[in-house]
Amino acid sequence: MKSSPSILVAIVAGLLFASQAFAEEESMRRVTVLDVAAPSAAEVDEALFPPDIAQHKSECAQMEKAGFRCQSAVPKSSLDTVQVTFAVNSAELSADAKVFLKSVGESLQRHQEDFKSLVIEGHADASGNETANKALSKKRADSVKNYLVGNFKLPSIETVGRGSEKLRDPANPRSEINRRIEFIIPN
Repeated sequence: MKSSPSILVAIVAGLLFASQAFAEEESMRRVTVLDVAAPSAAEVDEALFPPDIAQHKSECAQMEKAGFRCQSAVPKSSLDTVQVTFAVNSAELSADAKVFLKSVGESLQRHQEDFKSLVIEGHADASGNETANKALSKKRADSVKNYLVGNFKLPSIETVGRGSEKLRDPANPRSEINRRIEFIIPN
């Protein structure tokens, strides 16, 4: 079967558009790395609810309330931590992880009116195949969600398994710090 040049051009254009959209989405994410075992409430608040992003959201809300459309792109805030890590092939939360998650849960409870949803991304190291890593990293994100919902009654939590696609330490792909959790407050 002979392919039409216009179909090939359309496919290439579609792929380019999709990769650009993904790159733009990632560039609109402000990642704060918080690697303190028992962070203060202020540290977690600063990571998940940065004052400048909160101010920007407030200004957009005021514009929309006045009947205008806010054209500004508000970045997502993200908290990436190695304090919630996992043993190889495990989704079980450690006692240290629960101490960290207690600070996160308290912060999220205080700010429930400041966000509509929370995305918890689970990550894996590069051992194992990608299909298994995606499933395992999803189980890790689900473990964190279950802890936060069970202890803090937080609504609207989505979980995603990223597998090993976003290694924290690409130079050491099997490192424990790659088996982690990231919290994202979308807009």
